[in-house]
Amino acid sequence: MTEATIEMERFHLVYDGPALQEHQMDVRALAPALLSVGNLVEQANEIFNGDRAKVSVNVNASFKTGCFGIDLDTAQSLLSRTMDLVSSNPVTSVATLCTLLGLSARDGVKGVIAVVRWIRGRAITRIEPIENGIVKLYINDESLEVEERVLQLVQDYKIRKSLEGMIEEPLSHEGIESVSVMPRKGATPVVHIEGDEAAYFHAPAPEDEVLDSQEYETNLQVTNVAFQESNKWRFTEGGGGNTFYAEVRDIPFLERVQLNQENFAKDDIIRARVRREQKMTVNGLKAEYVILDVLEHRSASPKVQLGMRFPDNDV
Repeated sequence: MTEATIEMERFHLVYDGPALQEHQMDVRALAPALLSVGNLVEQANEIFNGDRAKVSVNVNASFKTGCFGIDLDTAQSLLSRTMDLVSSNPVTSVATLCTLLGLSARDGVKGVIAVVRWIRGRAITRIEPIENGIVKLYINDESLEVEERVLQLVQDYKIRKSLEGMIEEPLSHEGIESVSVMPRKGATPVVHIEGDEAAYFHAPAPEDEVLDSQEYETNLQVTNVAFQESNKWRFTEGGGGNTFYAEVRDIPFLERVQLNQENFAKDDIIRARVRREQKMTVNGLKAEYVILDVLEHRSASPKVQLGMRFPDNDV
């Protein structure tokens, strides 16, 4: 079995401000910030490497004096280096991950932190592919060239949420005025963020991605009726089948319900035209249902066979 290969990358994280003059930082600000740094690097590794490599971020020894600085060691374990060397999709090293994120500076790469800072919470109006994995971002007349890999990280909600926890949330605490990242204590900062820039790192609300949309006719059993506007009805397909909530958009049908022209008893059945959408959300895969048209409404009470026989009519 191939031995694991360990690669390391270190950076120095510094928070500064009047509240930190005694080289102390409130654990309620520090702990979430450190967890966010760990989540940031782990998510970037997951995006580019999947389960081919694992990363961990550890506090190195004791906290350093001066403002409030922390040495962080980022370790990446690659279980099969031999396979990676011949792969057409090699593992992205931890050094490259830190560069793409903006935690280290190499070869003039604009990392995620720099790009988010440039965006300043504004909407990107156009993305133009250039060449060699570079794209140009436009916000009206302004533009910025970045690597496609950096853009991929900028668009990831978990990355943006981790940046929020590392930068915006600590700077929201009274007396913490800036955060800097540098390769080692005393070095020139790779990035320095002042408190008035903190809001730029607030994670935008994630967009749901529609994966599939289908319309079909089916019979549904009504288990709960909502009479208030925008409330969703509850349906089941019966016999241990799927149970779901759905918005009813058949306006004439809803008007008849409001006028008591449609009366429902428990477990009544409707035949309806349904739209079902599968979406990828921040919480995973989700299905949403809409009742587009109610085609038939019938009582759930089964009818008995009367066994009636009619005499033949003689001609």
